[in-house]
Amino acid sequence: MEINVGSSSSDVRSVELRRKLHLRVKMADTASLRGLGKKLKTVQQLTLVRRYGNILRLMEVNVQEDAITALAQYYDSPLRCFTFQDFQLAPTLEEFEQILDLPLEGQQPYRPMEHHASLPTIANVLRIHPAELQQAYQERHQNRGFTRDFLERHMHNLVEKEHWETFMDVLALTIYGIVLFPRHDNFVDLAAIDVFLACKNRSENPVSAILADVYCTLSFCDERKGKKIICCLPMLYIWLTAHVFKRPSEIKCLIADLLRFQIGQKNGQEWANHLASLNEGHIRWHTPW
Repeated sequence: MEINVGSSSSDVRSVELRRKLHLRVKMADTASLRGLGKKLKTVQQLTLVRRYGNILRLMEVNVQEDAITALAQYYDSPLRCFTFQDFQLAPTLEEFEQILDLPLEGQQPYRPMEHHASLPTIANVLRIHPAELQQAYQERHQNRGFTRDFLERHMHNLVEKEHWETFMDVLALTIYGIVLFPRHDNFVDLAAIDVFLACKNRSENPVSAILADVYCTLSFCDERKGKKIICCLPMLYIWLTAHVFKRPSEIKCLIADLLRFQIGQKNGQEWANHLASLNEGHIRWHTPW
């Protein structure tokens, strides 16, 4: 969503860099997950995308962490938007569903249940004996779940046995926990598993939960004047770059559009300067979605 708040683009004003939040931003290393995804045939990859969203291509995006740090300085918690010189920007459901390629039409949004999924339920999806899963069950900072290493070892075993249906489920579950709903490094917690199971078993759409997670972490960091941004960084980065870099493109897949555009690597100061210099005339208001 874009909201013009006045001022002509011809206004001449000094560029003021915003430096108020001391943030930590760290994108998960997805190399091993990308490698596992490549073990799927094209038709299997398309099946996974249809079921769980464009999560394989999402991992191909090179998220420049300094861009997220610079962007977060402009977040206005009371207004739930980013306020720049003479305009405001706010991510919307429509934009996020386009990025993930999971249309909300015909689906219910994700609704959290009163309790987390039971171990037998998770074991049934992973095709692991409940006793073995219990041994792998861990707790990190009061969040329970499973290590990425455990899940990846299981995926390699599934590849050897050619159990591709289960492999796709475990891969998607792991990506949900590591990329879409990260909480701790290399750890998939029960909250992320709940969203995955709702998508798999009840056909509930996770897009609203992803967007809510983005807003929650931005508001938390704004109120605490710092901390670590913990959310789906690729989605936020794709959304940002779709608006602040003008380029002629009719590609409706925003991930493909970004990968084709190839934004040059910038350091923190360069991202801060770029965002500080923006006015309404620099923004790509109408994206091809």
